[in-house]
Amino acid sequence: MTRKRQSGNADELSEIALMRGGCVVSTLTGAFGPSLRETRLTALLGYLIALDPTPFQKLFEFDGMAQRVSLETRHEDGRSDVLIETNRGVGIIEAKVDASDPLEQSRRYPARWVALLTHRVALKRAIGKIRYVRWQQLADLLEKLSRAHSPRTRILSADLLSYLKEHNMTKKRESVEIYAREINEPITLELF
Repeated sequence: MTRKRQSGNADELSEIALMRGGCVVSTLTGAFGPSLRETRLTALLGYLIALDPTPFQKLFEFDGMAQRVSLETRHEDGRSDVLIETNRGVGIIEAKVDASDPLEQSRRYPARWVALLTHRVALKRAIGKIRYVRWQQLADLLEKLSRAHSPRTRILSADLLSYLKEHNMTKKRESVEIYAREINEPITLELF
C-alpha cells in the first residue's frame, strides 16, 4: 500500500506493510489468504488470459481467436478450472497444485483441446487432444509478460509469478552449491 507522508516541505511516497492474520502479505493473490489455493491461481490465470489470450493460447496450444474465457464452468460431470472458447472450438485448462494427475478428471469435459497444468511429467508431451503443461512453463511465460505488455498484464503477471515462487511452484533460478570435504584424514580435518 502506498500513501503520501509529509516530510518537511516535500511529499514523499512510502509503502506500508499489508498484514493478514499477523503475517505480511507480499502479493495481491496472497491477500486472499496465505495458503496455496488452486482456485486463486486459476482465477488470476483466467483473468490474465482474458486480458491477453494469444500468449496463453500458444502455451496451451489452443487454436483460433479467443472469444470468451470462463472460470469454474459447470459440466454434466464436474467443473473445469478455465474454459477458453475460440472460433475453432473449446479449450479447457485443468490445474493441480498437488501431485495428482488431472487426466481422468479432464476427460469428463467436452473440449477440443485440454491443457493439464501440473507438476507431473507425462510420458508423452501430448496425448491426443490433451497436453501436459508444467507450472514452470507458465512461470516462464509470466516472466516474459511481466516485462513486455500492458501495465495491467505486466503487474498481474509479476504478481502471479511471485505467488508461484512464494509457494515453491517454480524452480529457483539460483542453484545452491554444497561443498563437501573428506575429514577422515588428518590433513583435510585440519583444513576443515
